[in-house]
Amino acid sequence: EEIEAMLLDRSDSNAPNQARVLFNEIIEFKKQGLDEKNSEQKAILDNFTIDSPIPYALKDVLDKLEKLDKEMVSTTNKKGEKQGPLYGKLTRFIQRLKSKQSDKRLNFLFNNDDKLQDYKWLNSLIKKLMAFESNESGSKIIDFSEVPSDILPLITGLVVRLIFSIQQWTEAENRHPIALFCDEAHLYIPQNTNSITEAKGLHNFERIAKEGRKYGVSLVVISQRPADVSKTVLSQCGNFVAMRLTNADDQNVIRKLFPDSLGGFSELLPILDIGECLIVGDACLLPSRIKISEPKKKPDSATVDFWTEWKTEKESNKLKEAVQALRQQSKQ
Repeated sequence: EEIEAMLLDRSDSNAPNQARVLFNEIIEFKKQGLDEKNSEQKAILDNFTIDSPIPYALKDVLDKLEKLDKEMVSTTNKKGEKQGPLYGKLTRFIQRLKSKQSDKRLNFLFNNDDKLQDYKWLNSLIKKLMAFESNESGSKIIDFSEVPSDILPLITGLVVRLIFSIQQWTEAENRHPIALFCDEAHLYIPQNTNSITEAKGLHNFERIAKEGRKYGVSLVVISQRPADVSKTVLSQCGNFVAMRLTNADDQNVIRKLFPDSLGGFSELLPILDIGECLIVGDACLLPSRIKISEPKKKPDSATVDFWTEWKTEKESNKLKEAVQALRQQSKQ
């Protein structure tokens, strides 16, 4: 579904055929990756669907699509050949797929590394996402900072869908509750979607917001612009921690989420001091205005001290390093 959302052009009259052919070929190559002699894998074959997470090589799919796009078939009278049913109808789709493959920014998605084709690789990925060793803390950070903004909603949605699916298929007595902290949520849980890729990603978050509590998956939505966050997700939140908001649209969103009985409590939003917040919900007995203690290890997110920095001399050759980092899309 994610590849379809990224590659298919809905304005193309051949899009339905392209989607059908893509799904059929992916299914076939997934099945080829299963060993009937292995009892575990044979059980998958007996209950196989397009959503079964089986590794396959996208290069093989591309090669097959190119073959179908140029296929010539024998005529019934055996006097020659004619164009196949898909002749020339996959050309634009193949070009888009090749373009995505050659885009280094999308290497994490179209990577052809052999280890990713290993049947057991998904187990290691799930372990990294959801398992905790005895010497680890109870939190993990997934850094999406280098993911292109146009597909960020799609990729984040894919990660949370994977986590949600694993929780669904885990026996109830073995489930460990997971809270997903979604920082800068307005970037990938938007109120208004502008493309099918954003809509696909948003659907996964909205599903967790509505059904996640049954499977021990919850969302902690963090954003400086609540007006730009999906109202469906916000409406399912049981607790609200609101810090200072000066934008009228953002204030109105929070006011609508607060119970009507709070009266003018929300009028405090624009005058809250640094570190102050309003808490409303099941987490506290009464709506409260509190002061949050400063963290011992402060995050690298404070406002730059402009006056001090302007007085400090900077090395001009550092700009050259920045240009190089920009060109190679890496700070290392």
